[in-house]
Amino acid sequence: MMQHKERNQKVLIITICTMICFTPIVHFVNQLCRLIFGSGFALDTLICYAVLAGMILASLKQMHFQIKIDVLVLLIGFAIAYALSYSFTDNNKLYMFTQWGDFSNNPVYLLFVFSLPAYIFMRYVTDYDLMFDICRVFSVAAVFCSLGSFILMFLRDTQPEYMSFSYNLVFSTIFSAICFFEKKKILSLIAAITGGIMIFLAGARGPLVCVLCSLIGYFLISKISAAKKILLVFFLLTGGLIVLLLWTPLLTMLKGSAESIGISSRTIDLLLEGDIFSDSSRGEIQQKIIEGFSLLGSGLYGDRALGGDHYAHNLVIELLAQWGYLIGSVLFAALGVLFFKGFRAKNFSLRMLILVFFSSGFVKLMFSGSYLAHNAVFFALIAACVNSLETDQPLADAGSAEPQKKKSKYIKAFSRYC
Repeated sequence: MMQHKERNQKVLIITICTMICFTPIVHFVNQLCRLIFGSGFALDTLICYAVLAGMILASLKQMHFQIKIDVLVLLIGFAIAYALSYSFTDNNKLYMFTQWGDFSNNPVYLLFVFSLPAYIFMRYVTDYDLMFDICRVFSVAAVFCSLGSFILMFLRDTQPEYMSFSYNLVFSTIFSAICFFEKKKILSLIAAITGGIMIFLAGARGPLVCVLCSLIGYFLISKISAAKKILLVFFLLTGGLIVLLLWTPLLTMLKGSAESIGISSRTIDLLLEGDIFSDSSRGEIQQKIIEGFSLLGSGLYGDRALGGDHYAHNLVIELLAQWGYLIGSVLFAALGVLFFKGFRAKNFSLRMLILVFFSSGFVKLMFSGSYLAHNAVFFALIAACVNSLETDQPLADAGSAEPQKKKSKYIKAFSRYC
C-alpha cells in the first residue's frame, strides 16, 4: 500500500515538474534536433507534447476519480467564464482560439491543458519532501538544458529571445539557489550561478527582480539564526557598496568581455545608458487598459482587446480588466489571503515550495506574462497555498495522525527514569 502511494505521488510530482520546466527542456531538444537533422525537423516537438500528454493522463489516473470540491469549482468556473467570454464579447474571440492543431499557442490548450492541470495535480500532492527532491533534479536539468540551447544558438550564430529565455530560467534558477542553501548541494549551486548569469546576459529585468525577491523571502522565512541573518545582510550591503563604487568600470569590462566572444547583453546596455528602470512602453498600454475598466469587466482576455493587441503585463490590471472591479477585487484579495497563509505553513518543505512558486509565478506576472497563458507555476502556487490551509502538519500523516493526550509530569519523569 505504501509503495503504491509513493508511486502515486511520484507520478503527480514528476508531471507537475515537467509542466513547469517543459519549455526550456523542449527548446533544448528542438535546438539539438535542428542541429542534427536540419531546420525543417518538427517531429521532436510533437514527441515532446505527446510525452507530456501521456504524463497528464497517467496523473489523472492516480486521482482515482476522487475530485476535490475546489478543483471541480475551478474547472467549472473557468469553463463557464470561457464560454461566456467567447459568446458575448466579439472583441475577445481573436485572442481565445487559434486552431485545434496549434498545440503550442492555442489559448484553450494553454489554459485547460498546461495551466489548470498544475492546480489539479498539486492539490493531490501530499509528500512535500519528495517534491522538493524531485524539483531539485528538474531544476538542475532545466538550467543545463537552457545552457545547451544558449551554446547551440551561439554556434548557429543566433540570439535567444531575451524575454522568454530569461523567464523560462526563473523557476529553475531560484529553486537551485534555495536548494543549495537548504541541502548544500554543489550541483545546485553551479546551476543557480549558471542560471543567474544567463538571465543577466539574456537581458530581461523582470527575472532579476524575481530572483532578488526569492532571496529576500528566503532570508525572512528560513531557519537561519538571527546572528547569521545579520552577518549575511552585512556582507550583502558591503558587496553592494563595492559594486556601486566600481559600477561603470565593472559594466564596461563585462560588456567588452561579452562582446569579445560574440554575446551582447541588453541588461548591460540598459545599465550603462541609465535606462534600466524604463517601462518599455508598458505604461501606455496599461493606461489604455485602465481607461476601459468596468464594474463587471470585459471577460477573459479582455485586457488584450482594451490594450490594442497587448496584454496587461500586470496581474492586478489583468484581473480588474477581465473580471471587473467587483469580482476582480475579490479575487485579488483572496489571493493575498492564500499567500499570507501559505508563507506560514508548518511544513517547511511546503513553505519553501510556496516561496519558489511565488517568486517565479506571482512576482513574474506583475511584470510580464498572463495567468491565462502557459503558467503552470502560478496555478501550482495557488494549489500549494490551499494545501497549507488543510492541516498544520504534513498532509501525508494527516489521515493517520490522532490527537495525543497530554502526559502528566509524573509520567514523563517515570519514562525518563525507565
